[in-house]
Amino acid sequence: MPARKPSTLNTRNDTKADRSKRKEGESSMMPKTKLTAIAPMELKGHAHSAATWKRLIGLYLQVDGVIATAFDRDILVKYCLLEEEVVELATMRKTMYSDWKTSQKEAKKTKPDATGIKDFLAMWTVVNGMFERFRGMDARLDGKRKLLMALSQSLYLTPRSRAGVAPPEKPPEKPKSAMGGLLDED
Repeated sequence: MPARKPSTLNTRNDTKADRSKRKEGESSMMPKTKLTAIAPMELKGHAHSAATWKRLIGLYLQVDGVIATAFDRDILVKYCLLEEEVVELATMRKTMYSDWKTSQKEAKKTKPDATGIKDFLAMWTVVNGMFERFRGMDARLDGKRKLLMALSQSLYLTPRSRAGVAPPEKPPEKPKSAMGGLLDED
């Protein structure tokens, strides 16, 4: 069963007593320390992570209620560092792919002959090894992205995690009067 949403994201019709009881329960677990847009010490030297921190805290501060508290600080730090790691791994993956394509083109240009068959096979062994390294990096990147998605859902950063928050509804259209129906007919 998923964790309960904070009352700021809950829009169901409760009685005043139920709402006040829930708010009292949440406020008793609300830390006094507030999250600030200043990046924590763990993110010093990590420019991308610090920028992610500032962006996320800026979003959280724009919300009317409190979604992330000081209890969430450590998971927010991990999220920011993980996002930076994903960017780094994606860059490494792109470089590895480029190197593999270049090596493959060079290997396709060479033709095996009786004297150089060992060199030809060694070249293709290197090309295949580079492809395996690329596949491993791709799998590692997928794992990091999966973890990043799980953390973002926990931090209410995805539409699915905020699914219980209903958008404002349009007022229903008024039914036309008998005279309006006659005037609108062609």
